[in-house]
Amino acid sequence: MMYKGIVVYPELERRQLPAHFRALASPTRLRILERLAEAGEESVKELAAHLRMSQPRVSWHLSVLRRGGVVRQRRVGRQVYCSVDEEGIQRRQRVFWEMLLENRKIGVRT
Repeated sequence: MMYKGIVVYPELERRQLPAHFRALASPTRLRILERLAEAGEESVKELAAHLRMSQPRVSWHLSVLRRGGVVRQRRVGRQVYCSVDEEGIQRRQRVFWEMLLENRKIGVRT
């Protein structure tokens, strides 16, 4: 499988699924995702102010989201800007469904 010109192996992608679903398993992280989806891109400072959370707490949740392939970050000087990684989410969801469908076919008796 190719992603942005890089060969990605299905086994590696499957090993990334737990981190992806762990990232989505928190109401706080879902609030962060909702805000980023609404805003498009936002600095960590702005995100913390909007959500009325401390900046270190937001940064910690963002690191979980980043490891799960849900959020991407870019740095401009000392500011870190975050946005939803739609491609990463779609890719991991596709791998998840392919895994389920593959296992379903294997388990089917004829």
